[in-house]
Amino acid sequence: MSSLLEIQNLSTFFYIEEGVVQSVRNVDLNIRKGETLALVGESGCGKSVTALSILRLVPTPPGKFVTGNILFDGKDIFSQTEKQMEQLRGNDISMIFQEPMTSLNPIFTVGDQIAEAIILHQKKTKAEAREITLELLRKVAIPSPERRIDQYPHELSGGMKQRVMIAMAIACQPALLIADEPTTALDVTIEAQILELLDQLRQDTDMAILLITHNLGIVAQYADRVAVMYSGKIVEEAPVEVLFESPAHPYTQGLLNSLPRGEPGETLESIPGTVPYPAFLPGGCAFHPRCKDVMPECQQEIPPQFQVKPQQQTACWLYRDSKRVSSS
Repeated sequence: MSSLLEIQNLSTFFYIEEGVVQSVRNVDLNIRKGETLALVGESGCGKSVTALSILRLVPTPPGKFVTGNILFDGKDIFSQTEKQMEQLRGNDISMIFQEPMTSLNPIFTVGDQIAEAIILHQKKTKAEAREITLELLRKVAIPSPERRIDQYPHELSGGMKQRVMIAMAIACQPALLIADEPTTALDVTIEAQILELLDQLRQDTDMAILLITHNLGIVAQYADRVAVMYSGKIVEEAPVEVLFESPAHPYTQGLLNSLPRGEPGETLESIPGTVPYPAFLPGGCAFHPRCKDVMPECQQEIPPQFQVKPQQQTACWLYRDSKRVSSS
């Protein structure tokens, strides 16, 4: 299966008065056509900045792409003109943004905002775009779509706004859908419907999905592969079954151990401490102040990626006797 998206050694920093915020550090990722790659980690780990980097939506300044390349279907994203990027965004690559409250324009109806991309990219008439929009609203389970299509964002609940954002993202049947916490504002019933819809679209159209989430239950059910991110770096990558059965990195182990098992009276484990502020990262491995397996080299040198299993790699000095697959 060929790679649709290749991220090579990507570093995205923000230059502010406090210093250099190293949001994304030397990230390597690839997403194949028709697969779902989950990007997981705590808030502040750089997941959303990675997504915005793919679409070249990082504000510059203060943001800057320091190193790396992003290839989409063989095209170098950083060599595209802004006009070419406008054609790419919403058509070939779409994104469900994390904050529906601020992502919708308050002065246009939700129907007009969905139809805009359809008219622009698919060259449909207004009447044709309206019919497609109504069908999209039905797909994302919005009640009374004939009435909702002419309403403004402030007239909709948070969950409905989220569903409108999803309808906008899938309107042009993109080759890559970036879903940044796509079901945050939804109840569990609608969440299941939306995730089933996205998974069905993936199967029907060979669309790839980059799923950014905190919910490891969603990852287990819908992802093919998982990349775990911590302090701007990928610390582990593996097929979903391998990661859940034998997590290698202590951070991944901590995330999985914090999941409730459903046993009466159980005490949930937690990872001590917090994610460090990316302008003031500790030396060596950024996770070492929170790690139960910390060693002297962890505090001195950033670990490279080591091959743990044929399809599993991790950035941890515990595996220093394994084959290196990248530099730090």
